[in-house]
Amino acid sequence: MLPLAETLRQWEEQQIVTPQQHQQLHDYERQRPVSLYWLLRTLLSVGLLAFTTGAGMLIYEHIDTIGHEVLIAVLAVLTAACFYYTYRYSAPFSTQLTQNEGKFADIALLLGCTLFLSLEGYVQWRYAVFGTRYGLATVIPAVLFLFCAYRFDHRGVLSMGLTALASWVGLTVAPLELFASNDFSDPSLIYTAVIFSLAVLGLSVFLEKQHIKPHFSFTYFLLVGNLLFVSALAGLFTDAYWYIFALLVLGAAWFFFRHAQRTQSFVFLLMAVVYSYICLTYLAFKILPEESLIFLVPFYFMASAGGVVWFIISYKKLLKNSAL
Repeated sequence: MLPLAETLRQWEEQQIVTPQQHQQLHDYERQRPVSLYWLLRTLLSVGLLAFTTGAGMLIYEHIDTIGHEVLIAVLAVLTAACFYYTYRYSAPFSTQLTQNEGKFADIALLLGCTLFLSLEGYVQWRYAVFGTRYGLATVIPAVLFLFCAYRFDHRGVLSMGLTALASWVGLTVAPLELFASNDFSDPSLIYTAVIFSLAVLGLSVFLEKQHIKPHFSFTYFLLVGNLLFVSALAGLFTDAYWYIFALLVLGAAWFFFRHAQRTQSFVFLLMAVVYSYICLTYLAFKILPEESLIFLVPFYFMASAGGVVWFIISYKKLLKNSAL
């Protein structure tokens, strides 16, 4: 990626910006304030990832020297300490956005949940406490993480809980061999992903209307919405009832478009446009006869390029609330 100064220089040479605009943009980028809060949170998250990675490598290299029981005990103590610190310095439960008293309570909760996954996986590998009941091994962290997300108001832990819950649902309807062979075109897996996505999205809408953690809706819609679109597209590409999945993709795109207007969210607008474009492009190549495609394909991609330019220019107009 080119530095800002080089990019502005090229824009000026190509007469995209005037010399005065060049100087204004340059001064703005140099003088605009930087959010230390988000910078420090990013550094803490990177440090958390580095800590867990380094701890894992240390355990792997010295497993014979330290001993399994000692490592399990250390992981258990660290996990309990993280959850205790979070509970001790967190605000009381509220259905609205809360601000924890401790500065590092959010980081401690995220670290505790990560360590709990490591502890559970390590105990399962060493002692096989769950046997072959892998669904039980995924539903336990799902329930724990969802509870912690609502109790301590943590959207990162909510993402972990939703991911674990989706894994548990997938394991309950598909044999383990399906995941080992990476065959995600199985109809039962596609249907389950669609039903799961619709159910969770419906739950999110209900909780938002009941004013129960309404700020969680963004996480629900982002994670589960992508799962809904991907699973519906998989059904469109592989299932005999492809037309039902086509309607589902287009209907979901319209729903996300309206939701983007309500929340003024560019992310959900982009999701609606991209996934509906994939669906319509596939339908065009599937339905139209090959003879006509030879002549239509160049025009179609030219129109698509023009549509991209128009979308970039006009997306703010699409997000206006005037139609609601």
